Amino acid sequence: MSTLFGLLAFVISLSVYVQSSPLLKRGVRTSAVCVNVGQIAAGSMLLLEYTPPGSPARQYTVGPYVFPPVQVGGRLEVIYDPKRPQHVSLPDRLPQGTRGLVITMAVSGAVLAACAVRIVMAVQI
Repeated sequence: MSTLFGLLAFVISLSVYVQSSPLLKRGVRTSAVCVNVGQIAAGSMLLLEYTPPGSPARQYTVGPYVFPPVQVGGRLEVIYDPKRPQHVSLPDRLPQGTRGLVITMAVSGAVLAACAVRIVMAVQI
């Protein structure tokens, strides 16, 4: 059970780190305009459009929202990676830093290592 918990915590924290680290390190804030609001069972989805300098316009879907923060024509701030402009997020959806993620990866990695050692020791006995 602890192996599964350690693996799950490691995979989730690694995924969040890989997604958010470039945006936290070199992300550029810009204003995106809402070009469409769609409905799904869970709420409203917003289609945002932003244009990085020297690149074509990009679109980003975000949601679901019970109460969308903007309607068509409204603006929201987004952060995109200038090296990969398609990689984008809303600022409030990013962690404040990566320290917690690195600590979570280290602890869950230690749990996985301890479980692996325990399994190897059990097999040898």
